[in-house]
Amino acid sequence: MKSYFGSYFISPAAEPVESSVLVFDKKMSIGFRNPDGSNGIVHWPLNDVVVSYELSTQRTKVRNTRLGSELYMEGKEAAAFIKEMQDDLQRPWHKKNNSKDWGRNLLLLSGFLGGLVLLYFLIVPWLAEKMASTVSVKTERQLGDAVYDAMGLSAAEDTAASFLLNEFFATMEVPSAYSVRITVVNDNVVNAFAVPGGRIVVYSALLKQIQSYPELAALLSHEFTHVNSKHSTKSIFRRLGSKVFIGLLFGSFGSVTSVLIDHADDLKSLTYSRKLEKEADTEGLAILLQRKIDPKGFEDLFHHLKEAAPSSALPEFLGSHPDVEKRISYIKESSKNATIVVDQRLQSIFEKIKQ
Repeated sequence: MKSYFGSYFISPAAEPVESSVLVFDKKMSIGFRNPDGSNGIVHWPLNDVVVSYELSTQRTKVRNTRLGSELYMEGKEAAAFIKEMQDDLQRPWHKKNNSKDWGRNLLLLSGFLGGLVLLYFLIVPWLAEKMASTVSVKTERQLGDAVYDAMGLSAAEDTAASFLLNEFFATMEVPSAYSVRITVVNDNVVNAFAVPGGRIVVYSALLKQIQSYPELAALLSHEFTHVNSKHSTKSIFRRLGSKVFIGLLFGSFGSVTSVLIDHADDLKSLTYSRKLEKEADTEGLAILLQRKIDPKGFEDLFHHLKEAAPSSALPEFLGSHPDVEKRISYIKESSKNATIVVDQRLQSIFEKIKQ
């Protein structure tokens, strides 16, 4: 048996829900939360599923041919394991990886224990995420600074560009309890990401793709929302689940910091749920509209990111919500009749950035 986290689509048109997945020798069990907050569990026989690895999104896709439901999990390890279990089902009994029949009682016990394990993997990450909401801004900053230092990005920082991006965001005058610090890192990765406590990292390759100050304002507003709404902290704590839960439960933030440092490199590619990405889009858009910055900056940013990123490595901004046209649609709908005024201060700083 192996466990994974995934995004479960009850139907092709449905919104995904975060889920915990257990893969057994003959079936897989998917645990998730219903809209009313109750727990739900479905069981898929492995004979009813088709599994594949999508190179463009670097995710395992599992489709239930009988129900039409789909499940996505990060990486290719899940695809390999499920295929291994499916192949094992087709072998004669004497050639199976586990050919012993342990009897009905043991199967019932295994199912019961599996259900408990599934609930554990479902509830503990959810509790860790909820507890992350109570972390103070000061503690978030300490955690974020420790993670940032562990990433070892300072040696590749473009200090001149960092200064200008911080000046650009300060000129936008966005109120927050966080002290936002933006770092530009010299790298050919087309990406940007937020770290708990106020740090935002922007790679130089992404800056080269941005063609206007509204586009840059859209990027920074989106990443700022991840910080300001604790998206980064909640998503990291949920992803690490039980590894931080005990530390949070007993207030041992030293152990939590140690766990985050150990996983620092993984957090560069942290993805958010579609719900949180949409929230970052809409709240980021509100920041632009309040300052009369052209909302088309979001549309341009979506297109430039998608065009610039290789098919095998979508940036965080698109990775968990790659449906660009859908995102542009709700941005346009929310910004009808927007008042746009050219901000000469932002324009001037942006021109210096692009020099």
